[in-house]
Amino acid sequence: MPHTHVLEPQTAFARMAEVWERAAAYMNENGDGITAGKLNQLAAKTSQAELNIAFCGHFSAGKSTMINTLLGVQLLPSNPIPTSANVVKIRGGEKAARVYTKENGVVTFDPDTEMEKLKQFAVDGDTVEWVEVQYPGTFLDEYSSLLDTPGIDSTDAAHKIATESALHLADVVIYMMDYNHVQAEENFNFTKTLKDRGKPVYLVVNMIDKHIDFELDFDSYKESVEEAFATWNIHPDGIFYTSLAEPDHDENQYEAFFALLSQLIADREKLVADSVRSAAHHLVDEHVQVLKGRNEEARRKLEDKLDAIHLEGVDSRDTENVTAALRQAEAEEKTLASRTAEARKQMEKELGSLLDNARLTYYSTSEAAQSYLESRKPGFKTGFLFAGKKTEEERARREEALLADLREKVAGNLDFHFKELMAKLPQTYDMRDEAYHAAVHATQVELTGEFLASHIKNGAVSREYVMNYCNDLSNGIKLEYRRAGLALIEQVVKQLEQQVQVQSGETQKRLSVLRELAEVHHELAKLASSEQAAKEQLQAILQEGA
Repeated sequence: MPHTHVLEPQTAFARMAEVWERAAAYMNENGDGITAGKLNQLAAKTSQAELNIAFCGHFSAGKSTMINTLLGVQLLPSNPIPTSANVVKIRGGEKAARVYTKENGVVTFDPDTEMEKLKQFAVDGDTVEWVEVQYPGTFLDEYSSLLDTPGIDSTDAAHKIATESALHLADVVIYMMDYNHVQAEENFNFTKTLKDRGKPVYLVVNMIDKHIDFELDFDSYKESVEEAFATWNIHPDGIFYTSLAEPDHDENQYEAFFALLSQLIADREKLVADSVRSAAHHLVDEHVQVLKGRNEEARRKLEDKLDAIHLEGVDSRDTENVTAALRQAEAEEKTLASRTAEARKQMEKELGSLLDNARLTYYSTSEAAQSYLESRKPGFKTGFLFAGKKTEEERARREEALLADLREKVAGNLDFHFKELMAKLPQTYDMRDEAYHAAVHATQVELTGEFLASHIKNGAVSREYVMNYCNDLSNGIKLEYRRAGLALIEQVVKQLEQQVQVQSGETQKRLSVLRELAEVHHELAKLASSEQAAKEQLQAILQEGA
């Protein structure tokens, strides 16, 4: 048959075929020659805009007989070959019969006289890839083909594989069923697979001459068939009821079925364009499944490793849970590393704040200080008789008066608050230490005459001088409390260091396990990423053929 394509569609099919070939080359680079081979087959079919109508179904459904009847010539054996493991392709054109073998190239036969030889090759699923018969004078042209597939209910698994392996080349699927076996579960499973792949699927319920009307009227039977498929959420593109044994059967829809096939051929270019795009995308998914299968062993080992690792409060299989736990443990590690330094800094800050805010000198202190300072000036003396003794007694009295005032202010405004602060510091870090508490409450800053004398400076006992002297006394007292406080803080820090060391050891152990889990998840993510990258790359290639 001469070419009838206009230039634009032919160019579009050629462009798509070239894109499929590039995608196949990418699959080959990934080591998936099988899926690449299917995509190359699809490319060859696409370049010719060839329509393939695949006949699938039960071994006993009469597929070969139906195909012979539709063609008007006995090309296929009237009794199907149970051991056939190959798809037979029938197309229009000059007479030819070819067997495509895996090792011996193409073997040709005369379809009129040597079909028995062809049958011998058809039983060989190991060395034969494809059987093709070309015959003129049928409703098929050289761009339209019927595919006769092995029965899917055969006990030989190779038959079903052969059928499924050809589906990427099928643009339309005719699923034939024996009248008595319509509701077999395998019918529902297989047709659902076809519909899920986006294939147009037409159901043919053959041999309706077996129907006995008085048991169930035929309309009710058809309704039961439609309901059964709807229950499986299967919505075929059409259902035909046929009988080849009784062509005049009242319910026979053979003519309508034949008309459908003729219309499909008339709509060839649109059907093929939609079909090959869908098939190409399905082959991309198939390639990703191949990659996943290749990674399966590595993925299983990694998942087994996850299952073997147990950590309290962590779901080892949950990537987000592991990541969150790892971040928390790392934050804890960082906190622990700086905990003692931060604790020391905070405790010293609190001590400094306490000392800075403690008021130790009042008006009474200034008055006592002035009196004391005056008694320490050269030439100070009291009385006339026994002046020396009275002077010393007066000096002692004034000294004691100042000390008493200071001790009162220190006790009420500093010492109490100091011990309260120091005592609570360990509690801030969940520590209890009776010896430390005893040391805090035993802390004493002695105020003596020597202390008072050590802060005296030369000069007139002016009001300003007295104020400065009181400030010096206050600062001196606070300095002693600061020294005592820092010594106590050092004790807390040492205990905290021991605590941190224990906690750090536990955190390090947890971190080690979490990092191991995170690494396993990282490896799993790399596998998934490589698979996703391949899918995205192939989808990008296919998009050029959209």
